[in-house]
Amino acid sequence: MAVERLPLSTVLPRAWIGFCSGPWPCVGLTALAMTSATGLGLLAQELHASSNAWIRHGGDVIWLLSFVVPLLPLLALLRLADNLLPGSAADDPPQAKERLPWLLRQSLALVAIETLILLGGITMIRGLFNLLIHHSGVLAALSILIGSGALLTWTMSQLLALPLLIHHGHRPLAAMEHSRNLIKHNRAKVLALVGLLLGLNLLGLMGACLGLLLSLPLSALILMASCRTQTPWRRD
Repeated sequence: MAVERLPLSTVLPRAWIGFCSGPWPCVGLTALAMTSATGLGLLAQELHASSNAWIRHGGDVIWLLSFVVPLLPLLALLRLADNLLPGSAADDPPQAKERLPWLLRQSLALVAIETLILLGGITMIRGLFNLLIHHSGVLAALSILIGSGALLTWTMSQLLALPLLIHHGHRPLAAMEHSRNLIKHNRAKVLALVGLLLGLNLLGLMGACLGLLLSLPLSALILMASCRTQTPWRRD
């Protein structure tokens, strides 16, 4: 298997070209994701304040929906970003673009698998800490450090799993493995990519978070541009 390289030097120009190709659909999908998350979260908070137990249970359901529903416009944003990037029409594989229901199912399955692994890792670290704290505080603290480091490393290795699934039409486990292998051979570039995304969205938080309407679409375009490891930058 050939070693793939992240095209870090071209992701930002590609992202800007893609954004200029369709700014309003990108901003609209971002606004829809932010509005659905905020609106459902506020509704859940109001329901939790009720004295009726059934209404509070309904608030729990709404609270869960506040995480699930925004995934749909965010997924649509990533798919749109994949189509807007330069050269996508001729060079990219057509599988994911032709099967939107399939893509939706696979993406939700990927998010569910990664969430379960993350929650399982946190539970395991907490259980190990509770077991060791009665014998040695040093060992308990060491278990927290080692476990947190391993979990953070795994989380970083899955940074590109969803973009790769969308771009290549992978199934969830294949997307996770592809992301792990790609990041394994591009550690320094991935750190630079994470720094770029963090800096971009910190800037977006300025101005009462309205800047996120620009920074989140650009982040989606940067992530999708990072998947084009085998696509020469010919048409730009």
